[in-house]
Amino acid sequence: MAFLEILKELVDNVKGGLAATVMGIDGISVEQYLGESRFDVETVGVEYGKVIEEIRNASRLLNLGEVEEVMVATAGNDLLLRLVNHDYYIAFVAGPEANIGQARYLLKRAAAKTAKELER
Repeated sequence: MAFLEILKELVDNVKGGLAATVMGIDGISVEQYLGESRFDVETVGVEYGKVIEEIRNASRLLNLGEVEEVMVATAGNDLLLRLVNHDYYIAFVAGPEANIGQARYLLKRAAAKTAKELER
């Protein structure tokens, strides 16, 4: 399954799903899917990728374990960042009407599929 298919399945199956991207920790987008929106998910991914590194460093320093997922709730949308492996993550943007539990579940599945694709 190609990255675009994985992202499309994620966004299209979450009510309120707006956009998703597979990003490298270095800030380079591998693939993105915008669904019906024109949300600039690539820029979101780049900016929040910096935050992931800070959170990872803090978690290591505090011996809390590896970071798996980060959620940022804003007044307008929610952003879920799920690490795929040490070098890649998926950034998923959901609107205010989204079921976050469902989004987290489908994002976890999408990350597992993405990890398999990256191993190829």
